[in-house]
Amino acid sequence: MASSSSNIDLSGSVYCVVTGASQGIGRAIAIEVSKLLGPNSLLILLARNKQELSKTASLCETNNVKVVYESIDLTKATKTEMSDVLEKPLEGRKVVDFDIGLIFHNVGSLGNLSVETQRMENVEELRTYYDLNVFNVITLNTQFLKLFEEVEDRMIIVNITSLCAIKPMSGMAYYCSGKAAREMYFRVLAEEKKNIRVLNYSPGPVETSMIDYVLDEAVNDNLKDVFHTFKNQGTLLKPEVTAKKCMKVLLAGKFSPGEHVDYFDDE
Repeated sequence: MASSSSNIDLSGSVYCVVTGASQGIGRAIAIEVSKLLGPNSLLILLARNKQELSKTASLCETNNVKVVYESIDLTKATKTEMSDVLEKPLEGRKVVDFDIGLIFHNVGSLGNLSVETQRMENVEELRTYYDLNVFNVITLNTQFLKLFEEVEDRMIIVNITSLCAIKPMSGMAYYCSGKAAREMYFRVLAEEKKNIRVLNYSPGPVETSMIDYVLDEAVNDNLKDVFHTFKNQGTLLKPEVTAKKCMKVLLAGKFSPGEHVDYFDDE
């Protein structure tokens, strides 16, 4: 990793958002970051499944942190709804009251694995995929940028990316292209806004429901073989393991603006 200017200290009052927080990596990130936040911090958890969000929230409760969770479908949420879900939990507090504004963009999906790349032609399906994984991630991030605009230098943005953003994987054209577009957006933002800390963190192969989805839905034999190997050899990472590594990378602050940092990269 390239060296940045300083470590990141989350022990003060932090405004923190985690998307896709109802399960898997998102839940693990929420739990790990909640342990680091200082007094008068606010943790906002977003996902579609409110019942599972409630479980995540209960695992994040500390004396320092007020935990708020909200069901929102980022496939079709409007920018007004996104703005509201970020602003309402403030309950009269101002962003200048927080030492740091932090957001983890974890929400994401794999897309249609049952259609071969050369047969992709369902534009409506592609548009829905990109709405969730790219367009509305950008829109939510824009609302976050607007919210903290007057204290821009306090913002930290973490995009949960993938090796697939920089390396093609047979049978995953939806996922690879979406991750690549999303990561490049954050890299451009980091290039333009040097005073905002931006990290693209790739969590490695993680034991989540997505693994079974690939094995059930993929039509590409090479892709299925790769994921069978991951599962059978026990090389999948636990969500809490990669979440801890994400926190370690973040706190160390050694990443360059918008850098892609993988779980397996040397520290």
